[in-house]
Amino acid sequence: MRVLLTAGGTREPVDDVRVLANTSTGRLGAQLADAFVDAGHPVVLLHAQGAARPSQPGVERHVFGASSELWTLMQRQLPDAEVVLHAAAVSDYLPVRAPGKLSSDADELVLRLTRAPKLIDRLRAHAPAAFLVGFKLTSGRDRAQRVSLARGLAERAQLDLVVANDARHTGDQDHEALLVTADDVRHVGGGKAALARALVDAVCGARRLAAP
Repeated sequence: MRVLLTAGGTREPVDDVRVLANTSTGRLGAQLADAFVDAGHPVVLLHAQGAARPSQPGVERHVFGASSELWTLMQRQLPDAEVVLHAAAVSDYLPVRAPGKLSSDADELVLRLTRAPKLIDRLRAHAPAAFLVGFKLTSGRDRAQRVSLARGLAERAQLDLVVANDARHTGDQDHEALLVTADDVRHVGGGKAALARALVDAVCGARRLAAP
């Protein structure tokens, strides 16, 4: 299977020297890339500047900064992808970019943000036959709420599986997640490496079941 992965956080320019960013590290994406290569699948990883790198030398990597750069890279890769895991943390809002460099002399700085396009909602149109995996991050939600939000995302973006993460449990060793499909919910714990292996198994199993 040809696998396309996105990982890390976007950096949206505020002016010529400042950016609006998030705390995503890309570590899960790196673990996923390694796990898919270990399972014998070619992987293209689109990762943010400064994001974690996979240890496997066979991963094809491309770097993005802003969400617009990520989408340009994705459009090039989506037609050939059989599996897409969109784990990148894409900014929900974009700053209205100021020309030059904003002054740092003022006591207060007000930024105007506009709604960013949801890249995940565009995937199915560009990869109609691919197995699509999305990621939903919450903070402090209970299991039922996380499942409901994940299924809402899956329905809206026509995804095959959603990984429901909670911000309280996303460390290397304590990463827990729910693997949510239309008719099943599976809890996976044990850290990022264990989650990556479980996702590879889930995707490969679903692909085998779907094969004619």
